[in-house]
Order: sequence, then C-alpha cells, then structure tokens
Amino acid sequence: MKTNYGIILVLTVTAGMLFIALPCGAVEKNNENIWQNDKPAWERKGFELTNERVERIMSRLAEINPEKAEELARLREKDPKKFKVELRKAVREQIKKRFEGRTKRGASRGPRRGEQEMPFIRPGRPGERGGFGEPGGGPKREMFRDRLREKHDEYLEWLEENYPDEAEKLAELREKKPELYMRQIGLSLKKYGRIAKASKENPELAEALKKDLKLKKKRDKLLRKIRAAGNEDEKKELIEDLEVVVSRRFDLIVKQKQAEYEHLRKKLEELKEQVSQRRAEVEKWKDVKNEKVKERTEELISQTEKFNWH
Repeated sequence: MKTNYGIILVLTVTAGMLFIALPCGAVEKNNENIWQNDKPAWERKGFELTNERVERIMSRLAEINPEKAEELARLREKDPKKFKVELRKAVREQIKKRFEGRTKRGASRGPRRGEQEMPFIRPGRPGERGGFGEPGGGPKREMFRDRLREKHDEYLEWLEENYPDEAEKLAELREKKPELYMRQIGLSLKKYGRIAKASKENPELAEALKKDLKLKKKRDKLLRKIRAAGNEDEKKELIEDLEVVVSRRFDLIVKQKQAEYEHLRKKLEELKEQVSQRRAEVEKWKDVKNEKVKERTEELISQTEKFNWH
C-alpha cells in the first residue's frame, strides 16, 4: 500500500503538530499560567467555540449553505448548548465535503506521475522550469515528496522504539484501513510529535515530556473516577490522589521549562560566539581594504591579458 504523504501533510499541519518543523518548546502567551495547556482529555476534543469563532463560522456557512445557517441561527436562540453541538457537526461535514471534492477533482483530471501519492501539491504550468509541471513531477516536487517520506518513516521508527504498542496499531491500520491510518497518524503526531522532536534536540526535555504524558493519563483516569464516585469518602480519597499527581506534574512542567531554558541559553552562547567571530572578520577586512583592492585589480588585469583573442 502506497502511503498518501500529501494527506498526511494536510492532517499534521491541521493538527498543528508537524514535529519536523516545530521547535521543542513554544513560548506561552501567558507566562503567569503554568497550567495554560493543561486540559483533561475530554476537554481537548474538538476546538473551543469562542463567540468570535462562532460568528466567523456562521458568516461563512451563510455563504455556502444559507438554509443550514438559518436553521442553526434559530437553534442558537432556542437552545445554545445544542446549537454548539450541531455547529460542530456542520463544520465537520463541510471539511469532509471539501476533502472529498479535492480527491474527486484529482481523480477526474487523470493522475500524473506521483500525483496519487501527493494530491495536494500544486501542479506547475506545462513546461515551467523547475516547477511541479515538468515531466515526472519536477525536481522540487520529487525532493519535497522524498523529504516528507523520510520524516514520516523517521517518526515511525522513533515510535517503534519508544511506544511500540502505538506503532503496532498504526502498522495494522496502514495495512488494513489506509484511510483511517491517515487520520490516526495525524493524531499520533499531535500526541507524541513534540516528544519525538525533543528527543533529537533536547533529551532532558523529551524525558520530562514522557513522564508528564504518563501523569496526564493517570490524572484523566482519576478525574473519571471522581465523577463516578459513589460516596464522599471515596471521592475524598481520589481527590487526595489527584492532588499528588497534580503536584508531580507541576514539578515536571517546571523541569520542562528549565530544560527549554538551558537549551535556549546554549543556543544563545553559540550565537554570541558566531557574532564575535563575524565582528572580528569585519574588522579584519576593514583594515586590509587598500591591500586587497590592489591585489584584486592586478588579478583581474592579469586574467584579461592572458585571454587569447585569436
């Protein structure tokens, strides 16, 4: 089965976790909230429907499906909670239609070489030098596809070494359910991609992220038990266990930030050294300008005189 790397790219970029391109640590907008990105699993599903986002979606929906937009507008007044559920469904449906439409358009025009593997790559104009429209897809397209395949396989190798159960599930899906595999590889990158990236650049951060992932699972499990607790004594005991987990997670988050800080500090020292070298180089060339200008002038004249005009 040929892996559709174009779809993988779209899914991973959409997920916002293409580990081959992201830095190990992202700078938080609100540094005062250490729990900024800490949400239980059920709260992380989907996307947050802020008022601004709702208005933007409704405006777009009114253009492409006025009847559905009117239906949702009425539901919004009547039952705001149900409205958000239906709005999410409408968004998913539009994404699905758009995705299917792109796939059908690619099939209807007849595949070029390599196009089934990379349906979302812009084809170049016929005869365009260095473009994707050249016979065989063009060198740029070939290089991009090879690089994407390399990173995809590199991630799977890392997963096999660090999370073999996850790798086994993906391998099974890749063989039996290719379409589901495309979605699952994106979700896998969202979950493990930052760890994979850090394992190459910042092993200390990667180790802290691995431990934190385990604690997140334990936290989610405890929260489910607390919600289902039958009596107050049981609930109180579970809450105490949760507090221990949260405390350990706090220490790990601080450790992550420390590892990111040390990594940045090291890079800064390297940059300072490069700046110093460049500054010395600039000053050196300033001091020998006249000498170098004369040398170059003589060299150019010498080359001209040696040229055979006959």
